[in-house]
Amino acid sequence: MIKNILSNNKLHLYKKIHLNQSIKHSLSTFDKDDILKYLSKPPYVLPNHKKITSPPLAYISGEEMTNYTMNLILEQWIKPHLDISAWEFYDLSCKSRDATDDKVLQDAITAGKRLGSIFKEPTVTPSAIQVKELGLKKAYGSPNGAMRKGWKGITISRDTIHIEGVKLGFDRPVLFDRHAVGGEYGAGWKSVGAGRLVTTFFPDDGSSPVICDDRVLKDLNNVVVTYHNPLDNVTQLAHHFFSRCLEAKVVPYVVTKKTVFKWQEGFWLSMKTVFDEHYKQMYIDSGII
Repeated sequence: MIKNILSNNKLHLYKKIHLNQSIKHSLSTFDKDDILKYLSKPPYVLPNHKKITSPPLAYISGEEMTNYTMNLILEQWIKPHLDISAWEFYDLSCKSRDATDDKVLQDAITAGKRLGSIFKEPTVTPSAIQVKELGLKKAYGSPNGAMRKGWKGITISRDTIHIEGVKLGFDRPVLFDRHAVGGEYGAGWKSVGAGRLVTTFFPDDGSSPVICDDRVLKDLNNVVVTYHNPLDNVTQLAHHFFSRCLEAKVVPYVVTKKTVFKWQEGFWLSMKTVFDEHYKQMYIDSGII
């Protein structure tokens, strides 16, 4: 890269790289040999290099290979160029959560909510074997559900990454959004034997309880899982998803299994209502559909 942007011992092709004026001025004072000397090995910075001040951020570290990789990126690519003194770091490794009785998770959630800017590495949800191997007091649950609840998150967005020169099986971007509240992440569960299982709802208004499900368990070994899917924020999810697809000029698809899981009908209707009332005509006018 350096050889490609050097010409006549000076760095001239500024239009091909996005540098602020102070960096351009700093580079212009060095000849080719100096630049190659300083930028061909870590920490890839020139003398008197001025760091860019980063705004506050809650950095949540995990473990295993991603943590190792991110430490390399932090030390070699970020810290030499950015002043990250305003960042707050929270260690969500299994041993850290165990040592703090999971207080570190609550601290990270509080910080993320206060700062509004968060970076999280993948974390490990320990299995029974890992609890024993790591000497943990208990098997801590996935922190993701607690984080989304604490930050009032409505979606998990996962988009394809397109890199120039790398050919994928498709050319257009693919945008994914998943409803990220309730569901299995907030489930309660118990191992039970044979017997009768009744799921009862008690309204806040004091009206009569409602039996949601009543069944007989005949097997001697069962696992009962109870969870719910909040639907109040599906409208927000719909606006978020449809506006993203409209901006990227891609066709939106809403996927449910409502033909089998009838309880998903409310989710589907909320998404469809928002699309029909606010976005359908804009998609048509844009030629997307």
